[in-house]
Amino acid sequence: MEKKDWFKVELDKIEDEKVRRSTETLLNMLPDYFYVIPASSSGKYHPQFSLGEGGLVRHVKVALRILEEIFRDEAFGVYEPYTKDLMRMALMLHDGFKSGKENIGHTCTEHPLIMRDFIIENKDKLDISSKDAEFVARLISTHMGPWTKDKAGNEILESPKSREELLIHLCDYIASRNFLNVSFENNEITDSVKRKLTIQ
Repeated sequence: MEKKDWFKVELDKIEDEKVRRSTETLLNMLPDYFYVIPASSSGKYHPQFSLGEGGLVRHVKVALRILEEIFRDEAFGVYEPYTKDLMRMALMLHDGFKSGKENIGHTCTEHPLIMRDFIIENKDKLDISSKDAEFVARLISTHMGPWTKDKAGNEILESPKSREELLIHLCDYIASRNFLNVSFENNEITDSVKRKLTIQ
């Protein structure tokens, strides 16, 4: 199975073929560990579904599902279809280097910058324009929201400012809340409530 196949359901939401192909290219270039590690190495900071093997992938899937739900609610703003696709791309890739270029065994504080730089360095391999690649990279670089400092207290990340940046952070933030309970079957989100169709 190719790496991109882990996100088949989510990739199908991307309407623009060039954005979808570019996302697939980058998914296939991510380090192998991305598809195996939990979202939280300590187990403290993410919900149960995102722990254990493949937990980081499940975390990303939930963040993407939250994004789709927000897109349905115009109270959060109306986005052009192409902008939505670029935001889907950014969220799918945002934690691609969560444990660094080489797996260091825990979250690397600089991971948004590593992913940002990775996209910029590889933009010639993508089907989208340099401007669009930089937009996606920017969304990823600010996805940590207010958590912008390293362990020594140095400011190393930028806070989100645009509404697109804030929305990417919001989806990631909600998907990481401990109280969240999402059902999965074969690494795909399922409805936790079974609804019966009754014919009257």
